Amino acid sequence: MKVIPNGDRSVSYGGRFTGTVELEMLHATPTDEEPDTALVHFKDGAVTFWHVHPGGQQLFVVSGQARVGTVADGEVQLAPGALVVCPAGERHWHGAAVGHDSTLLAVTWGTTQWEAEAPE
Repeated sequence: MKVIPNGDRSVSYGGRFTGTVELEMLHATPTDEEPDTALVHFKDGAVTFWHVHPGGQQLFVVSGQARVGTVADGEVQLAPGALVVCPAGERHWHGAAVGHDSTLLAVTWGTTQWEAEAPE
């Protein structure tokens, strides 16, 4: 068993996100076969750029109002307690709803493959 009391929340990210995002890495794994686990804190309306995960991703809305999107589904609003399961290779984006902050628990398999553009 491994107990991790707190993640590292010392870094704010930009570039692959719109707005302010803080990534609190809870458990970074050495290989792509095991998932990385992080709390991602999105400030007012901030979202990721389009991206895919080779092994998929699960997103759990811990707090605030969130949103996620795919080409097929468009933008979907999410309340606390919602779980999103993104299959391997699904192109998507996610973050906070406009006018709200949101924290997502992200469980990610594989190295994220980022695109150069944000959702419109």
